[in-house]
Amino acid sequence: MSRGIFSRMTRPGPEAETVHRLWTLLRLIPRRPRRADTGTLKRQLDAEGIDVTPRSIQRDLQHLAARFRNLHCDERSKPYGWSWDGDVPLLEIPGMELSAAVTFELVQAHLAQALPRSTLKTLDPYFGRARELIRNTTSAKLARWPSKVRVLPRGILLRAPEVSPRVLDVVYSALLEDRCLRAIYRPRHAPEAKKYELNPLGLVVRDGTLALVCTFWDYDDPHYVLLHRMSQAEILDTAARRPKGFDLDAFLARGGIGFVHGDPIALEALVAREVALTLHETPLSTDQTLTPAGDDQELMRATVPNTLDLRGWLQSYGPLIEVKKPLALRKELAASARELAAMYGKRGGK
Repeated sequence: MSRGIFSRMTRPGPEAETVHRLWTLLRLIPRRPRRADTGTLKRQLDAEGIDVTPRSIQRDLQHLAARFRNLHCDERSKPYGWSWDGDVPLLEIPGMELSAAVTFELVQAHLAQALPRSTLKTLDPYFGRARELIRNTTSAKLARWPSKVRVLPRGILLRAPEVSPRVLDVVYSALLEDRCLRAIYRPRHAPEAKKYELNPLGLVVRDGTLALVCTFWDYDDPHYVLLHRMSQAEILDTAARRPKGFDLDAFLARGGIGFVHGDPIALEALVAREVALTLHETPLSTDQTLTPAGDDQELMRATVPNTLDLRGWLQSYGPLIEVKKPLALRKELAASARELAAMYGKRGGK
């Protein structure tokens, strides 16, 4: 990148404020294929406490583009969008420390399994800078640290579905700016995609899948949509509306992102000692209790969401967990076990 730009550019007002505004503007411009128009940049500058007119932003961008060869304006469609080349070096003030570089290496190892590639790609410049610092460090012990740490998923990890970078950019902007969005979305069992207007309330990452918690049009009931099922999205001028009393954590606690079978339940189950050891360290709920119930079992009581995930977790332990209450759930699991036994009991495995 070009150096000395701030000393060569003439701007009205105090020099320190000019430097701050220009540096912030450079930082807010995204990398390709994302782009930001003048309106978006103004809203982001306003959020940073920088009061500047759209015309001044346009002049700043034109001056900056003349000095930074990796900064471009896409004029193929309006509103015109600004972006950096994908391989432009990272702007750092202050520079990345070596300890932070090691942390980025570990973060990448974890996120590679937990997020879609399109989401992770936004951090590529930081990961690249981290690798460069570690490679050039004189501390051999520190440089070897990333090779000594591994991140393993619990259970079988499915590959995260890909999300359109453009969709991701719009959803992030709508959430940050508290604005509604219009999306082309295909529900799970729908034969074709349809157009929806969404009022964004929160973003949830679940097993590598990105879910947008939202309401539809003018309705108040919160639902969620999966970003990888969005083919297009555009941000609207309409301000986002938060339903009265909505709380994201409470929504999730009720099983809002799972397949809900009803209200939360008071679960009672006999668990084998080896399962109890795990539950002592990682409880199912804040009100969970475990009491001895024989030499090899403990009685667990916990209030939990009544979801499909709960059933899958209980069934994954097989005979190591016996549900006592609620009776309806016990009967449901027993019927499922009979069906499974009948299926595997067929002669010849057919």
